[in-house]
Amino acid sequence: MADRAGVWGPHRRLKGAVPFLAGESAGSFANRLAHAHGLELGAFLDRVGTGRQPVNPLLPSLAELDVNRAALDNLAVLSGRTPHQLQLALNNLQDRFLLSDDDAARWRWPFEVREGHVVRCCDLCAGARGVDEAAWLLWPDPWRVCLRHRRFTDDHRGEGPYVVRLDGLGEVVRAHTERLRLESRFGAAGAELFADGFQVVARWWARMPTVWSWTQRAWRVGLEAQELRTAPLVIYPEAIQLAREMLRYEQLGERTAAARAGWVEAVQQLMDGWGLEDVDGWGELAQWLDHHAQPAAAPFADGVGGVRLRRRRVLAVGHSRLAEPSGSLRERSCMV
Repeated sequence: MADRAGVWGPHRRLKGAVPFLAGESAGSFANRLAHAHGLELGAFLDRVGTGRQPVNPLLPSLAELDVNRAALDNLAVLSGRTPHQLQLALNNLQDRFLLSDDDAARWRWPFEVREGHVVRCCDLCAGARGVDEAAWLLWPDPWRVCLRHRRFTDDHRGEGPYVVRLDGLGEVVRAHTERLRLESRFGAAGAELFADGFQVVARWWARMPTVWSWTQRAWRVGLEAQELRTAPLVIYPEAIQLAREMLRYEQLGERTAAARAGWVEAVQQLMDGWGLEDVDGWGELAQWLDHHAQPAAAPFADGVGGVRLRRRRVLAVGHSRLAEPSGSLRERSCMV
């Protein structure tokens, strides 16, 4: 291997393989691989090849590792895996993300991620795979919920807990379960409706983060009520309830003035029950209704009844023009 990586190239593979974590970032895996070799990250990357930027131990939690094919080959040797195995397990090592082989640098660590966000992995999920150090995942959104272990993690880099236990927020756990059911039953349409509901409630939170129920939820898990990272966690129950109301409107299929008014009235009653009676939510609701003013050509299916009906789960025309079929909640929502 010395002719390919120079004097700093791979000298040995590990006796035991470093376990993969589903969705892990390449930088996080490289960091764990370095420690398995008894090296700090910078010294380890010297064995991968010549880099473009200096390395510090915080990098795996800040951004992602980019490599070219030669560096991928060296990582494979050091990990005891094949390049193909690494590419299957680590999204950022796929061919479409590899650096050009013409570049003098074989790896780089830009302070941005090309797709998604670097989010802390649930500590119990990592421990179940034999990983006893911090690990990071690539995730579409800057936060995620682990339903199995009732953990909330995000891309937080400041003071405060990196992993938030949800034992005291049963309503958030139930909301996440309901979201998964919605997406399972209605596929992409369900995911996009949740994205719409989430984006609307997030705007309300931005205007009035001191709503008592949201403040209480933040305090119950030791977070600051008005800190930006608390928003996804504390608004989750209201977001899924609003998404259900949006689903009802789509299934109703009526686009008359009376149908719009009746739907807004039902949502405003919900808002009153959530303690949002002082929040002027009409602007967001009107915008969503405008985007959903023209139903799709095929009626919105209930989500049961086989392939024929599943193909008809299409949201309103205006929504489909604005929302992306995949990506983050922001990208999958028509509330741009």
